[in-house]
Amino acid sequence: MTRSSKQGRRKNRPSKRTRRRFIKTAGAGTVVALAGCTGSESEGGGTESDSSDGSTPGTTGSNGTKTIRVINSAYQPVQEVFTEIFNEFEQQEGNVNVEYNRVDFADAPQQAAQAQAAGEPWDVMNLASPGNNVTAAQEGLLQPINSVIEDRGTDYWNEKSLFKLDGDYYFAPNFGSVIKLNYRQDLFEEAGAPMPPFDSWDEYMSAAEILTDTSQNRYGHPVFLGNNHFHGVWPMMLTMMNGGGVVNPDGEIIFDSEETAEALQFVKDMNEYSPTSAHNSSIPDMRPPLYQGQYAMTWYSTNQVPSDIANYNPDLQGEVKVTHVPAPSSGDTPVARMTGTGYGVSSETEHPEIAKRLVKHITDRENVVRQLLGQPAAKIPMVSGVLEEDRLWESETLQQYEDHYRNLVSIAEDYGRIIAVNENPETVNPITGRALSEAMVVGAAQDVVINDMDPMESATKWADQMRNEYK
Repeated sequence: MTRSSKQGRRKNRPSKRTRRRFIKTAGAGTVVALAGCTGSESEGGGTESDSSDGSTPGTTGSNGTKTIRVINSAYQPVQEVFTEIFNEFEQQEGNVNVEYNRVDFADAPQQAAQAQAAGEPWDVMNLASPGNNVTAAQEGLLQPINSVIEDRGTDYWNEKSLFKLDGDYYFAPNFGSVIKLNYRQDLFEEAGAPMPPFDSWDEYMSAAEILTDTSQNRYGHPVFLGNNHFHGVWPMMLTMMNGGGVVNPDGEIIFDSEETAEALQFVKDMNEYSPTSAHNSSIPDMRPPLYQGQYAMTWYSTNQVPSDIANYNPDLQGEVKVTHVPAPSSGDTPVARMTGTGYGVSSETEHPEIAKRLVKHITDRENVVRQLLGQPAAKIPMVSGVLEEDRLWESETLQQYEDHYRNLVSIAEDYGRIIAVNENPETVNPITGRALSEAMVVGAAQDVVINDMDPMESATKWADQMRNEYK
């Protein structure tokens, strides 16, 4: 029951340098302790291969109950689903107590490192983003969970959300999001603009031009230039689709390329069909103008279309469509930035086998369906076969937006890439994520669009800064 395209693992305790990197200011978290029934380990479906002797307070109770501490950043509706899932795990195990802590996105890495440094690790962790997870593994906070992945077979998972670090799996993904282009079909028809999907940047820009009517305060496509990691995602995708990037497979910064400069020039050209008010939009403010008629199309990640239509313009039911951001030409491959958060196990947990069983429980296909139904249509599955689950389509929202949602999942399957850590396929490197989160990519776009800097000059300036920062 609940009580509250161009493009050395360390298994020891994190060093002081590691802790300084993660421990900044930890925000307050919501802790939910789930108390399980008392019973023998064998009744719970497995034997703890390296069980604690009970000497550490809080991890093994006097009656033998093991406490498993979990941290994630789930939103409220999904948090409630997790509480149910953890209650069920307690009942399944028989002598396990799950302590659940929900923290904000920005606080997750710091809280995890702080707890581990204090000798009270979160046994199971999802640190809110691929970059956070990879950095935590590289800094020694997580241990390999090969058995969790391999017991189910790699075909069980979305292959683009699954990757290794130094030959080992550290994360089991459950769900994520993907960047897509949302567009108003009614406005396209009214303006006589070519309908997506687009085969090239020329078609993309032509549609933006046709759709722009400043006398009606209507713009074809906003250009967002805020100082936030998210605002750099679109120019980063354009750069990668054009053959450029931040870092190559050898870890060398390659941002100062002609391909990057061409992508930055395209951002500047598209700005002709964007209101200047878009430049400083916050992340939540990127969406409403589409439904209010100011934007004819815009890009975003988490799929809020059903709730946004209900909140801003219910008459648009069926008129807001989704497609991928196009590549420069039909011969180039689109890239859709994807996030696939995953669950890992602490390198210092006293109950590794229980923790791994909990990760398997969280990522069970039926439980992933339940998590997705917490916010219907908002996220995409990172395990296979979810769209074939009848229970998913019992949702009224998903029945209304079935084609929309299937298109969204197809974008992830066809073009998705976790560019924050996997800019180059088969290579894991969090430098790209840092360049995004530290506003270097969007900084290059700002210089070109706002400061009228030559695109190649801007690319070179920011590449040099990356080399200085990411030695």
